[in-house]
Parts: sequence; structure tokens; C-alpha cells
Amino acid sequence: MTPLRTQISNPKFQISNLRFQILRSQISNLRFQIFGWKRGTCALALLGLLISGCIGNHPKNPAATQPVTIRDLATTQPAYYLDQPPADTVRTLQFQPLWDACEEVARSYQFRLDRQDYRLGLLTTYPMISKQLLEPWRKDAGTAHAVTENSLATIRRTLRFEINRGEDGAYVMTPKVLVERLTVVERRLTAAVQFRSAFSGPAAESKSSVEAESDLPPRYWTPIARDTAMEQDVADQVRRRMRRTR
Repeated sequence: MTPLRTQISNPKFQISNLRFQILRSQISNLRFQIFGWKRGTCALALLGLLISGCIGNHPKNPAATQPVTIRDLATTQPAYYLDQPPADTVRTLQFQPLWDACEEVARSYQFRLDRQDYRLGLLTTYPMISKQLLEPWRKDAGTAHAVTENSLATIRRTLRFEINRGEDGAYVMTPKVLVERLTVVERRLTAAVQFRSAFSGPAAESKSSVEAESDLPPRYWTPIARDTAMEQDVADQVRRRMRRTR
């Protein structure tokens, strides 16, 4: 018997085969629809998250909506950092030994004395460029991070001693170390010969209206912080020297 005659003689087999093919196509089509529905739901959920953002109903942080160059003008003044709480203090009943110990400690850090006001109890030094990585013999930097920062930028420190008399009659000395960074205004270079004087020498005359109207000098020092680690070390040095004089 030929295959054609076999198929004609078995109509039930053909009908069952046709039903199986229809059922299989319907199942595959249903799976595709379910997969597409899940994919659309995930896309809508992701779109909702993107529209709402990360902050949601919380108020926006002003720091995230302002340029990084905007800062409080009070932080550009030395008084802002000098008025901050002290890191350490030294108390004693004798003024002159305390004053002499402060002078000796300032010189041991290689600072030159500037203002010496006995009546106000104020002793200051001239600013000095801070210690760098290639100067291990110096100790005018509180931490290793400060030494690294000094090596990457021009930073100076000023040592300041404030002596006040308390209600109990004792003298309280507060050491303060002001940290300042050198800021150099950018220069416009129009020729290769100006490369040699880009960071030194007088600034060339500029025809720019913005630079002409600016009140900023070509270089100036900006206060950035107080070296509290160095202040604690200075206070310890003063205590040791006062013990020796007793």
C-alpha cells in the first residue's frame, strides 16, 4: 500500500494531527503574549522610577543645585577659622614662664616672631611655607595627609598664641594654626615666550573687561582650615617646656 492511500484511509489520524498543531500554535502564541506583557510592565515601572527621580518628595539639597564655586564669603576670612573652638589649651598661674615657653616653641618650629603684645596676651608669627615630603626634618604639619597636601599646592601656616586670664586667676593659653593656600589668577598666554613667566613675574596687561574690572590681585592667600593636630602638638610642647623651668 502506498503512503498516499495510507493517509486517505486514516482520516482520524489527520484530524488529530491538525488539532495538535493548532493547540501548539495557540500555546506558543499565549507564551509570547505573556512575555510581552511582562516586558511592558517592567518598562513602565522603570519609566516611573526615572520620572520620579532619587529624591522623590524630599526637599532638594541646595548643594546639588548650585555650582561648586559658590561658597560662603565668611569662609574666605581668617577670623572665620580663628573664632572656632580650640583644639587644646594650657593653664598655669604664672604668665612669664608661659610666655617664654610659647616663644621657644614657636622658634622650635622655625617660625619667626611677629607680634608680641603682652597687654593683650597675643603672640603671633610670620607665615611660613609648610613642610613638604622632601623635608622630613621639619615638624610644622600635623598629619601625613597635610604633608601630602603641602606638596601638591603652595600652603603656608601661621602660629598664633592667645593668652587670657580666667575667673580663678589662672592664665589660659590657646594655640591656633591658620592654614592658607596660594591662589594664582589664570593668565592669558598668546605666545610661546609667555610660558616661562606663566607662574612667576608680573602679570601681563590684559585688555579683557572682566579682568580689568576685577579687584582681585594676581595672587593672594585664601584661608582654608585650622591645623588642629599641630595645635595639640604645640600645646604639648609648651607643657613640657614649662615643666623644665619649674
